[in-house]
Amino acid sequence: MLFAFFLFIVDALFNFSISTQISFLIFILILFGVPHGALDLYIDQHLHPLANSQKLFLLKYIGNIIAYAIIWYLFPIAALIIFILITAFHFGEIDWMGKTHLFIHKIAYTLLGFFWILFMLTKNINFALDVFLTMGRSGIKKENIIVIAQTLYPFTILAILLLYFLLFIFKEIFFENKTLFYYSLIQVSVLICFVLYMPLWLSFAFYFGFWHSLLSFDKIRINFKVANTIAGWSGLLLKAAPFSVMAWFGFAYITFLTLNSKDSSGVFTLLFISLSVLALPHLQVFTKLKLKSN
Repeated sequence: MLFAFFLFIVDALFNFSISTQISFLIFILILFGVPHGALDLYIDQHLHPLANSQKLFLLKYIGNIIAYAIIWYLFPIAALIIFILITAFHFGEIDWMGKTHLFIHKIAYTLLGFFWILFMLTKNINFALDVFLTMGRSGIKKENIIVIAQTLYPFTILAILLLYFLLFIFKEIFFENKTLFYYSLIQVSVLICFVLYMPLWLSFAFYFGFWHSLLSFDKIRINFKVANTIAGWSGLLLKAAPFSVMAWFGFAYITFLTLNSKDSSGVFTLLFISLSVLALPHLQVFTKLKLKSN
């Protein structure tokens, strides 16, 4: 959260250009975003320590990626809905500081993730549609969607506040102690303010590339009892290195296309779909880790 305030002040002073914001986004994704997903094999090896589990894991992982990529190609709207739902669950479970062992707890943090995604999408609907409409065959009428998004936008913030009001009333059910509830409320308030007043690319760079990825790293570290030291964190990054390097080459190519393109929407459509097809198997692995910890 301190880094969020620092980023806000720096942007206010220097007023970063779009290209600078995009460069910062890609840098953060390369530094933290990619490695946190590249630990999926490491997680699975700990959960299933069998000799042939690595090959089976890779086959399932790649199979899920290919299947979801086909859905994106044939049914882009259905694929987008799937992505929003699985991302809502995943963002919610990472941000959540309450109890997780009951079904009602999972509903609460899934709703939190869902409202959060709707908030970011409706606030930045013009850019979101520029990306989605380039997918083709969607049949989306941009003007109608913009009107719907502008109508929904204030209600997304109200929905988050209403959810936290209900969590306050029933905080004994959802939180181990009231301190965690108040800290969670401060956390979501800072994130909302940050997204409200920061440019899109810096908001996304902070939330996904910095906030979400580092929290995911920390949950992995805690589950596998890795020391909270520089050596411990460096060890996690080294374990993620083989798959990270492969992804970094892809990001380097996308960076080149973006900075040399007059219309970046097509490039970002490719980046968005690439992230989404990786999100499905990543969610499956991380959910297994959460179930184990429960």
